Amino acid sequence: MTRKPNFWKFILGVTMVALMFIGTWAATSARLSSAKNPLASGNRKTPGSRAGRLAPSNSSVPSAAVPAASPSVDVTSVFELDGDATDNPAGTPDDWSKLETGAGTDGFVIKSTGTATGGVAIADLAGQTTFDTGGSKDDLDVPNWRQSPGSSPPKDEITNAYAALYVKDAGLGAGPETILVFGADRFAQNGASQIGFWFFQQDVHPSATGNTFDGAHQDGDILILSDFTIGGAITTIRVFKWHSPGGSINGTLDQIGVGSDCTAPGLKFFCAEVNSAPQTSPWDYTPKSGPAGTFPTGGFYEGGVNLTALGVSNVCFAAFQAETRTSPSVDATLKDFVNGSFPQKPTINANGADLSCNNPTAQLTATSSDPSATFHWTGPNGFDSTQNPITVSQGGGGTYHVVALSAGGCPSDTKDVTVTEDFTAPTEKCTNPNDTSTCTITTGFSPSNTVQSPSVSAIGTYQLTVTNTGNGCSNSDLVAVTEDITPPTLVIAKTASNGNIDPQTVTGGFPGGAPAGTTFQWQSCVPPADCSANGAGWANLTGQTGSSTVFSNFATSTATSFDILSGDATGSYVGKLFAVNLRVVGTTTANGCSANSNAVTVKKVVAVDP
Repeated sequence: MTRKPNFWKFILGVTMVALMFIGTWAATSARLSSAKNPLASGNRKTPGSRAGRLAPSNSSVPSAAVPAASPSVDVTSVFELDGDATDNPAGTPDDWSKLETGAGTDGFVIKSTGTATGGVAIADLAGQTTFDTGGSKDDLDVPNWRQSPGSSPPKDEITNAYAALYVKDAGLGAGPETILVFGADRFAQNGASQIGFWFFQQDVHPSATGNTFDGAHQDGDILILSDFTIGGAITTIRVFKWHSPGGSINGTLDQIGVGSDCTAPGLKFFCAEVNSAPQTSPWDYTPKSGPAGTFPTGGFYEGGVNLTALGVSNVCFAAFQAETRTSPSVDATLKDFVNGSFPQKPTINANGADLSCNNPTAQLTATSSDPSATFHWTGPNGFDSTQNPITVSQGGGGTYHVVALSAGGCPSDTKDVTVTEDFTAPTEKCTNPNDTSTCTITTGFSPSNTVQSPSVSAIGTYQLTVTNTGNGCSNSDLVAVTEDITPPTLVIAKTASNGNIDPQTVTGGFPGGAPAGTTFQWQSCVPPADCSANGAGWANLTGQTGSSTVFSNFATSTATSFDILSGDATGSYVGKLFAVNLRVVGTTTANGCSANSNAVTVKKVVAVDP
């Protein structure tokens, strides 16, 4: 019995089974590949179906932007991007109503600083934030932008804007992935609009004065452009990265991804959604038409982007801005905007110091918007410290730099502070060294005397301290005060006379010689005036300033009777007696001290016979 026909049937059957297995495996592999990478062109469906419009194009993502490990976190698994703002069902993933009342869960990192305390929604300033002039375009740097009071067309008027950032690891080898979610609501819904969202690394915001913006772009800032439909599917969401100079679009931007509606099947790395039915607002909201607190159809927009899937890493955002525009083009004229803080990137502030003798040491203290931030200081002479505050002292002047590092690893901008030094002491000099005090007694001197030229009455060493009132620095000098109050010793006598002849002269002087270094002034006193040592009868003899004097100026006296009781001339007589006291006042030239000599009495008697 031959079996050849059955043999070939068997071989044919095995072959068919194998081909069916291979086809099934290929189709399954393609679906899995598309699920893991929605950028794959094989996931694109026909344009006629809604799902076909949702698939992003792979051609817009540079091959260099694709991470080594395939990203795996679907943005809708992190946040409810379902066309409403209500956390329903409650729990995870988060939704805007939860962020408005709490911090967020399951990978939440940071959110926009809302108008309400702890909230996420930033309210527009009643139509007072509109772009102005043709320089306000997304492909131009922030310093070119202008803003002014006014309003935009109702359909382009943003009423609130909001954003949040999540970091989540799906555990499939890609590591932590960074997801941005963003949204806005608008005043009117009578037509589609174009909306954009900027995430800035610098603190970009309208200037407090004038019509400009503070801050500037940094390479890596993220721009998301999308349709704000009247409730239909989002056909395109495009993601750009600032790259200037050198961007492929107008020299400033690179397009790094394209997505679409969040209702598309499969893994979604970037998508957006507009409410297709009225929805409850978790914050204050009043539309142009319809009840307050309810988003009319086409009034609420939300979206999400997996930055890791786009090859974006090592960026930390400081500010967030929603904007409307005239067209999808990156150089379209911008209309309304809502701007606010997105404090993933910590802000930092720090104080400088002025060192002086009054303040020889100082502390430099840095503060940050992140209460758990750490700090890194660098400065002059190789200074490097992770302490905060830091202490600086004399010799430590110069410019110091400090950076805050958030708990999530984001560094702040560098803050520079200046430490100045002024330790200049005044020039001091005592102008009275070795200048002895005189015999004149002056007021006393205490250690707290602040008179520039004080008088002193006590011997000793005095210290002069001169202080600069501006910086507290001082210098000192010492001066010794000695004392010499010894007066001269003066002894005089009559050294010659010519008897009772008329006129009689008397010479007075120093028998042992006049003392050296002394000046003289002769004085006379005629009784009955007070001729005691301190008597008032003494008067200077004019011109008598030598070491001796010759006196002949006897004053006439009244005749007086007197008796001679014995001897040859016994009897009563009438006569005149002339008596004068002489002395000299000497002053020592070296110390100015003076003294009186002894007094010498010279007499002349004129007898009148009876």
